[in-house]
Amino acid sequence: PRGGAPGRGGGGGAGPGRVVIRRLLAAAALVAAVVLAVPAAASAHAQLEEVVPARGEVLERRPAQVEFRFDEPVEGSFGAVRVFDAAGERVDEGDAFHPGDARERIAVRLRPSLPNGTYTATYRVLSTDGHVVSGGSTFSIGEASGTGATVAELLEGTDAGPVTEVALGVAKGLAFAAIAMLVGGLGFLLWCWPRAAAEAGAEPAAAAALARRLRVLLAGAGVAGALGAAAVVVLEGAVAAGVSAWEAVELVSTTLDTRVGLVWGLSVVGWLAVAALAAVALRPGAARPPAAAAAALVALAAALVLVPGVGGHAASQDPTWLLLPANAVHVAAMGLWAGGLVVLVAALPAATRAHEPDRRAPLLAAALARFSPVALGAVAVLTVAGVAQAVVEVGAVRHLVDTAFGRAVLAKTVLLAALVAVGAWHRRASIPRLRAIAAARRRTGAAGVAVRRALRAEVVLVVAVLGVTAALSSYPPSTVRAAGGPVTETTTVGPAQLQITVDPATVGANEIHLYLLDPADGSQWDEAVEVRLRAVQPEREIGPIDVELTKAGPGHYVTTTGALLGVPGDWTLDVAVRVSDFDQYEQRIEVPIA
Repeated sequence: PRGGAPGRGGGGGAGPGRVVIRRLLAAAALVAAVVLAVPAAASAHAQLEEVVPARGEVLERRPAQVEFRFDEPVEGSFGAVRVFDAAGERVDEGDAFHPGDARERIAVRLRPSLPNGTYTATYRVLSTDGHVVSGGSTFSIGEASGTGATVAELLEGTDAGPVTEVALGVAKGLAFAAIAMLVGGLGFLLWCWPRAAAEAGAEPAAAAALARRLRVLLAGAGVAGALGAAAVVVLEGAVAAGVSAWEAVELVSTTLDTRVGLVWGLSVVGWLAVAALAAVALRPGAARPPAAAAAALVALAAALVLVPGVGGHAASQDPTWLLLPANAVHVAAMGLWAGGLVVLVAALPAATRAHEPDRRAPLLAAALARFSPVALGAVAVLTVAGVAQAVVEVGAVRHLVDTAFGRAVLAKTVLLAALVAVGAWHRRASIPRLRAIAAARRRTGAAGVAVRRALRAEVVLVVAVLGVTAALSSYPPSTVRAAGGPVTETTTVGPAQLQITVDPATVGANEIHLYLLDPADGSQWDEAVEVRLRAVQPEREIGPIDVELTKAGPGHYVTTTGALLGVPGDWTLDVAVRVSDFDQYEQRIEVPIA
């Protein structure tokens, strides 16, 4: 082999490299096969299962409350369950509550003596994965009437806004970067450095210089992690309540009552402990931390590696037994790799400068050679764990381009591939060259400059990967979109406004409600002589399927039996509204079915 012993990353021949790649691909394929054999994952978001009163139901008397029932616990402490009359005025009273303390049910009481007419109930609740879920339903008392606004219009303005969303992503990115720095810094200090120092005969001054730099990096990671996690708690509350970050400060205690808030809140304490331990244990002049302090830092790092998964999608999406460990291993591997690169760029030069110029090449070559197999192992783990998560959370190849989560996964994959390519190239070229320079007892010169440039390029790519990872944590997994849930679309058909709801928008029987409204005042538009509905799945060349409708009230039509939509994908619903023997209006609506 060229330039050093086999297995030292970049010194071996092409044969062993190909063996590693084949084994890596085989492991990834095995994980993908196992994951595909697992039953379909449940949605990480809460899915609405039932509304009481039922969607479109006409009641003889006023109900005492409106209740939404989900498939998992939801948080409604942020006051986002509301009921509106046809004029858009709220008719609910009191705070939202969980009937019978059932966390998957949330309700709000109604004012007494409500007049007859149609009412719209909306919800905006927090799922266990920290994402907001919103929607609504209509019901009538006595007889149906016009609705002043659609569900979508009533929910407008309840979002925290793009600035808060971006700020939340930045806060999570800061916390993820801190995790990488902690894991990678400890990995280099406790594993790579002792072996590299022994191989190169490093002087005590070099070890002390490295420890001083790592003290700053790890203590800084603790402070940055605490700030990022605290900001996540505040901003999660802002997103959940649909308010600004300043207003959300008053909601911190409420946010901490949620699983996401509690996990990120506890991590603030963990990060402060990291900062204190790093500042005390890595004292100036010390070559390495005491064993007890090192063990405490490793334990804290192991706990903090769990935060992205426990406080995000992995802990709330089936199969949890696979996704949560895979997420933790994925984060740890990324941290070892990314944080180690930062150490090579920001801390190792201080150690090499403690040597005479002609003795720097051996230390630099030994450090790179010891870090290289760690990086290779991290790449292997990242690939296997990433495949496990992607197969479950993306769900289908088409979701890589038609969902924000899938596009973020694709972008992260491309960036990681670029990172692997840069790392493989420069280590394959750098380590043999540095070993040759060391053997000749020459200065690193141009070789050292090339190493620094390559490492800095890798760090830039790492920052981009962490940014995409932060975005991933803010997007719902693609399988959430594929998990269905009531879908409502609003458009126009001839002189009327058309609102159509497909429930639950999954493969199988679906209930379809079709409302015709007067666009001028929102009242039910009841001038149709006949309304017909056909369903088509163009990709599979299915249909058109005639869907039988029954008139349930003025301008309100509902499927007589469940509309059987038998395959997943985007279905086209063709609506035809005939108003006379000569006049007919048609409209086409696309609805995603999982």
